[in-house]
Amino acid sequence: MDKQTVTQLRTSDRVEAPFLVSRKALVSFRNKPGNYLAVTLSDPTGSVPGRLWDNAEQVADQFDVGDVVMVFGRVDEYMGTLQVIIEGVRPCHPGEFSAADFLPSSKRDIGEMRQQLTDLVQRVRQPYLRTVLEHFFSDPQLLDEFAHAPGAKALHHSHIGGLLEHTVAVAHILLTVCQCHPELDEDLLITAALLHDIGKLRELSAHTSIEYTDTGRLIGHIVHTDRMVTAAIAQIDGFDDELADRLCHVLLSHHGQKEYGAPIVPMTAEACALHYADNLDAHVQYFRQVIEHGTSSGNRWSEYQRLFDRYIYLGAAHGQQEQ
Repeated sequence: MDKQTVTQLRTSDRVEAPFLVSRKALVSFRNKPGNYLAVTLSDPTGSVPGRLWDNAEQVADQFDVGDVVMVFGRVDEYMGTLQVIIEGVRPCHPGEFSAADFLPSSKRDIGEMRQQLTDLVQRVRQPYLRTVLEHFFSDPQLLDEFAHAPGAKALHHSHIGGLLEHTVAVAHILLTVCQCHPELDEDLLITAALLHDIGKLRELSAHTSIEYTDTGRLIGHIVHTDRMVTAAIAQIDGFDDELADRLCHVLLSHHGQKEYGAPIVPMTAEACALHYADNLDAHVQYFRQVIEHGTSSGNRWSEYQRLFDRYIYLGAAHGQQEQ
């Protein structure tokens, strides 16, 4: 029997499946003493509320937010919303689930994107920049970690392979920019594109959910990127100081504005180009994600997107599906 997913649940269905606990709270009953257990059960397809009415305190002590639990119960509807009435729940045993079951993955082939990254490294002719790229991407363990890392906790590229997907896309955008503006330093831009988010390897962790590490919260990926690249440069004899400064400036300023986390604003043409290429890919992927999630709702407009202070039109996506 295939694993039940959130989007497959229907009223009166029996439930026996593993889910990720993304929220847990004891809530007081309105009309009698005591508490019930309210949880949010999640998988890559969505989330659904869960309610356990009896022995709430005892059961709540058996698992934490972020755990994967085996849920037994039935699907009910309350005020027009599906919920799972939990009759039994326990932590999952090893082998009952795979972490990959609870994290969405890139729709693009990771092997192909890895080859694209390798081709981009080989395209760089400047010897010092090529060497700093090889310092990172000739390490099989780091390359494998990079290829399977998420690009963010939420918003854009928040899935397995998202970091690689975003990185390669930014580099390809910048190659097009260089065709329009051949005076730009292509080698510097490719190097910066491939390294601009490498600090996310230290900022984020991905097990059954994508979370910030302690050092990620305290330091952030931009500073971690600068530290990692600066340490690599220090190991390369004769690395030109001005070139090192130009590379680090592009990396440090790629968020564009200080209020968005950039320690310094772009002050070179290459820094400007990376900032806008990064934003272009991130924003387009965010729009795509909203549209993909919204097409199943039957609506022609998304819910209000606070990140962009606007609604996003879904109608065109519906039209493509109907053809």
